[in-house]
Amino acid sequence: MLSALSINDFAAKLASDVVPPGGGSTAALYGLMAAALLEMAVNYSLKSPQHVEDNEILSAKQADLTRLHIELTILIDRDALALQGLLAATDLSATTTETQKVRNLAVQKGLKQAAELPIETASACLEVMEIGKAIVGIVDKMVVSDLMAGVAAAHAGITASLLSTAINLGEIQEETLVSGLTGQIYLLRTTGDELKAAIEEQVYSSEPFTVLRG
Repeated sequence: MLSALSINDFAAKLASDVVPPGGGSTAALYGLMAAALLEMAVNYSLKSPQHVEDNEILSAKQADLTRLHIELTILIDRDALALQGLLAATDLSATTTETQKVRNLAVQKGLKQAAELPIETASACLEVMEIGKAIVGIVDKMVVSDLMAGVAAAHAGITASLLSTAINLGEIQEETLVSGLTGQIYLLRTTGDELKAAIEEQVYSSEPFTVLRG
């Protein structure tokens, strides 16, 4: 399982010419790191006597982040399995009309999974960003930079996920599915972009982060 590899081993597999992992698993890893950074920010803040009045919302978000941590870890491997399935389908023999039909059905099934699964990853990453927006004003000032690093990682996870979906759209023969996925790509990307901009505007308007303002 990719999620059980060390950092060095995962990076080495990613750098090789053998897939998976690819962009989809990496997108889930971005999301996982984002969730973990926000978890750290919450856990640090819960120990601070200055944030006692915020413990209820911080604890609630901590539970949500724990769930997302698990989901995104699983998505690293689910994406790899989907990619393996698609590659196996493309390798099927197609020497006769019947085997061509079988191969086409298998490839279409693989393409559907490879396109739909990253949408789940992007949605999870977006939820991490939403949590970041909800707590950025109440976490301890010492971990705001860590929270913002998590927001950036979650946004990268959305982008990487949607690229993995988009690359498969041209090969999917089901127009209704393509239309639906296209709409989800647009919604997730625009929502993620707007959320990132809103969080950055809130944080970068105050020192010491004004140096990062565009």
